[in-house]
Amino acid sequence: MSTKPASAKDERDTKQRVIESALECIIEQGFYRGSSTNEIARQAGVTWGVIQHYFGTREGLMLAVLQNGTEHLERVVAEAHIDGGTAKERLAQLIDVLVTHYARPEYMASLQILLNLEHDPRTSEEVRETMRVASERSQANINRLLREALGPETAADLAGTIFLVIRGFGFSQQLTESIAYGSARHPQARLARQRALLAEVLAPYFEQHG
Repeated sequence: MSTKPASAKDERDTKQRVIESALECIIEQGFYRGSSTNEIARQAGVTWGVIQHYFGTREGLMLAVLQNGTEHLERVVAEAHIDGGTAKERLAQLIDVLVTHYARPEYMASLQILLNLEHDPRTSEEVRETMRVASERSQANINRLLREALGPETAADLAGTIFLVIRGFGFSQQLTESIAYGSARHPQARLARQRALLAEVLAPYFEQHG
């Protein structure tokens, strides 16, 4: 009896399911346990042969997970428009956009993958080059959003510093949620207040030096 070949949509869905399963495993178990191909295959409901067919190697799968994160950031930035009338309003909008990506559990998982691939001497030069290109592409999109929020004349150092502060703020939110052991109450309300406070803190400095 013949087996019906998988459609292009079925193949895309399977690849995405494997990528999402890899993220889920790393989020729940950390990189060293969660990046096991056997664990990922079990979570995705496929065999190692299926993973090998689509991604080639474990390294190839980890790279695909990173690229998936890059694509999410690009979508978030591409769909964003900063139109506040004051510096505080524009900074608040910028914070909202960037936190949408950097406060995700998936970003923490991608960061673990990036650090491990970057420091693993076995990582191929081809993979390193792909990571560099993806990083440059992401930064170009972020720079466009910073110019829209802060103005094209803002010094690069100031814009870069504001970005680092906001990225760190977003990441710290996820880190806090991960280690709070359920003790934090009303995290969304707290996050909204902290976003507003961050915009208030940054706005006067930007108005003076921007």
